[in-house]
Amino acid sequence: MRRLLLAALLTIIMAAGFINASQGNRISLSQLNPEGQPKNLKEGESHRYYVWKDEKGWHVRTTTGQTKHFFVGTVTAVGGKIQNFSTFQLENKDLVKVNPSRTQLVFDFATNQRIDGFDFQSDASTLRFDLKLDGKRSSDVVYVGLNGESPKNVPFELSTTSAKGNNGTGAQIIIPFGEPKGMGSGSSKRFMLWRENNGIWHLRTTTGRKQHRFNGEITAEGGAISDVTAISTEKKDWVAAKDPKHIVFNLSTNGAIDGFDFRTTASSLKFSLFIDGETQTNLVYIGAQAANPPSIPFNLPTK
Repeated sequence: MRRLLLAALLTIIMAAGFINASQGNRISLSQLNPEGQPKNLKEGESHRYYVWKDEKGWHVRTTTGQTKHFFVGTVTAVGGKIQNFSTFQLENKDLVKVNPSRTQLVFDFATNQRIDGFDFQSDASTLRFDLKLDGKRSSDVVYVGLNGESPKNVPFELSTTSAKGNNGTGAQIIIPFGEPKGMGSGSSKRFMLWRENNGIWHLRTTTGRKQHRFNGEITAEGGAISDVTAISTEKKDWVAAKDPKHIVFNLSTNGAIDGFDFRTTASSLKFSLFIDGETQTNLVYIGAQAANPPSIPFNLPTK
């Protein structure tokens, strides 16, 4: 009965064209990188959502452990349309529909010890995901992109285009000015890197609920580094200018923000950054646009 009533209500809403992605209150755009299927996606995982993007389009998958759970929600296209959707391993009683204006996809289905979901394409600039599991919203059960990062809140928005700049020739342009937006204490593990207009550079590290190790080296090319100042570090952490051209650091971050500030007269800076001993470009966020570098190490202009 509950499912029949919900299906009827959704049909009425869509038929009236009531849902308009260009109206209503906007929420903050998440800085999560949706590229790549989450590495921990597999049948039998505890109840959760997986969301990612690849060359074929967008994908939403659901899993449960040993108990059936109910997944209900919407995907709204902001500044565009939903296109070419298809279902994945759903049953006849499960519901996935797109409204007449093709601005919103709605779904209502149960998953029991398997993987279910749907795929779609969109020409929208942004997608808004409102995902409920057993009638409740919880960011802890949503995993986005290759590294399965969780959004801060539900609903959340994801950009449909990469945050990386491009000059039309294939060369990436990253502007380091301005603090990355939508990030702070409690964000999942990542580096944040930016420069202020006054010339001060900032490197910050954050984690969610687990401790992670951040280490690396910054090299000044065509100049020197000065005024290195540690921020919120602990006794076992260290940041050192081993000579005028190099900063080396080793930080342990656990649910807070650590890092350091510095100045430089260099024409460019080379960054070699590691999280738990590995280089992960999608966990490095640069400048106000939170752009990811194309590789590690990477260079940034200082002016």
